[in-house]
Amino acid sequence: MILSQAVSADSGKDTQAGKKEFLDSLRQLFLTGEEIPTGRSAAEQLSPVAAAHRILTNAFGIIPFGVFQKVGGERLPVEDETLKRLLSEAPNSLTTPYMLQKLVMSNAFWHGFGAVWNRRDQAGRLVERLALPTECCSIIKDPEAPLYWYQYNVDGVERIFHPRELSLLFFETYNGIWGRGLLDLARETVASDALAQRYGRKFYQNGARVSGIVEVDTDAKPETKDKVRREFARYAGDDAFKVAVLDHGMKYTQLGLNQSDAQYMESRSFSVEEIARFTGVPKHMLQTGNESYNSNQQQRVNYVTDTLVPFVTQWEQQDRKKFLSRQQRARGWYIHGNVSVLMRGDDLTRSQFYERMTRNAIYNPDECRALEEKAPIPGGLGQEFFLSKNMGSLRSIVGGGENNG
Repeated sequence: MILSQAVSADSGKDTQAGKKEFLDSLRQLFLTGEEIPTGRSAAEQLSPVAAAHRILTNAFGIIPFGVFQKVGGERLPVEDETLKRLLSEAPNSLTTPYMLQKLVMSNAFWHGFGAVWNRRDQAGRLVERLALPTECCSIIKDPEAPLYWYQYNVDGVERIFHPRELSLLFFETYNGIWGRGLLDLARETVASDALAQRYGRKFYQNGARVSGIVEVDTDAKPETKDKVRREFARYAGDDAFKVAVLDHGMKYTQLGLNQSDAQYMESRSFSVEEIARFTGVPKHMLQTGNESYNSNQQQRVNYVTDTLVPFVTQWEQQDRKKFLSRQQRARGWYIHGNVSVLMRGDDLTRSQFYERMTRNAIYNPDECRALEEKAPIPGGLGQEFFLSKNMGSLRSIVGGGENNG
């Protein structure tokens, strides 16, 4: 029988020491436990946090930003080679526009804000754009003016930036100076999910068995208790699923809750819901929930309009003020991010969108073809605008001519 060699006929002279050891074990089990880190390294190992980070940074990264000019009632793209290169081709020698925007959102997600240095030469001309690591930043208040400076120390190189040199993207902020990231807002949720994940790992490492106490009918020395503990642990490990046989009047009492009693799966699901609330990413995009297709589609629209558009608007305004010069702003130049790339959907959805836009003279056929990376219709025929009345061109309707449709 197992454990038969583990317990010897010990005397009761170590009774007080045994009681203290037993109480210390209970205290460790129920009161102290392990310290759960809630920093970035721990949070990014949780699947809902990692998924929300990936979704937000990828979505912000693919949004194209361009420079436009307001001329009367028209909105015209600006043909400036330097601005075009920095915004849509190569912000610097190492980074693509997608990666620059992804890094900015990633810094904002973890640390509360992300910053891009719009580096200019001595003549004030833009040279390159560089994403700065927020974890290397200290914010310093100017003692002589109502101004805060951003001090970065990267690989031993220190530089202090005036706010107008940096385009800033805040995940959340209460004063426009310091940012608050996911770990500031959802620290308790991250800690709870980390605890649940660690509990699940230990549960299965322990052969899907919970902890307990083996009682014996005699006082045992510490080394004897250790021997009993090792023997019993073997049945929860290498000999899992075998039947344990206790002798010497031993009795096993289970401690703790099982997976069902602790509502383990429900707690993990609740953590996903909490991360969705904190980040604005819909639950179905975090691979949970069982909503219908139409509901998911509507949630995606809400995600773009309620979560991403505020970030895009914030970035447009930051770049208009700090990326463009005062003279360019005076000419009516501004920055615009095209969020429609996130709403393209499947082929049927896109075709229905294009049909409605052309039928109401918002797009012409060539503009729709350009969105699909298609060449214009030969002969300039795709430049015509149409209205929904029998799909005639504007010229035929306004001039009273024959229908072109």
